[in-house]
Amino acid sequence: MAAYVHPYYPLGLELPGVQPLVMPFEKILAVFFTACGMALAAGWYMTGRAKFLSTGERSMACWFLCSGLIHLFVEGTVVLNSKFYQDTSGNILNEIWKEYSKADSRYATRDDFVISMEAVTAFIEGPGCLLIVWGLLKAKPWRYTAVLLVSLGQFYGDVLYFGTCLHGGMSRHTRPEFIYFWFYFIIVNGVWLVVPMACMIHAAKKINNAIEGTGEKKHA
Repeated sequence: MAAYVHPYYPLGLELPGVQPLVMPFEKILAVFFTACGMALAAGWYMTGRAKFLSTGERSMACWFLCSGLIHLFVEGTVVLNSKFYQDTSGNILNEIWKEYSKADSRYATRDDFVISMEAVTAFIEGPGCLLIVWGLLKAKPWRYTAVLLVSLGQFYGDVLYFGTCLHGGMSRHTRPEFIYFWFYFIIVNGVWLVVPMACMIHAAKKINNAIEGTGEKKHA
């Protein structure tokens, strides 16, 4: 039997014990996006009980619930399991990373920056996202400060993620096919630029309005 030739870039990359996907990639994507949809739906249901939340705040809570779970469970897996590409059990979390590494092989090669960045994302920003959901549901006074801080971390991490890849040359780590480069690498990761920026703007407006209101009361 011929030895398995991995699909990761560069094609000559040495990954001892690398194994092919156990699941078809269509099933991997279906499971991942279904789980995301369920998290968003759960967030919408929970926030529906908090009648004081606006539609925008409910949407933000849904985002942080989904994002927090992704950070903790999906990104946490790649930080803790350096040999995910050797897995033959069909574990969905390992399968996700075996598939995504076609878009960025730095996860398989344990790039120092990428793994360090993912550790911060998984174990600091992940719990931070879930804390924000609780803060929004309970109308805690610190909720918008937390939104601003966590969103800034997400945005900055994504900027560095793209920047380091651009600096080193995207073709070094990323397959050129549309699904890997444009969908996985650009579009999916781009979500963590667009949404956190919108959350930061919303939080900054809320904080500014609160400070302005306090100032007006003092001068009244």
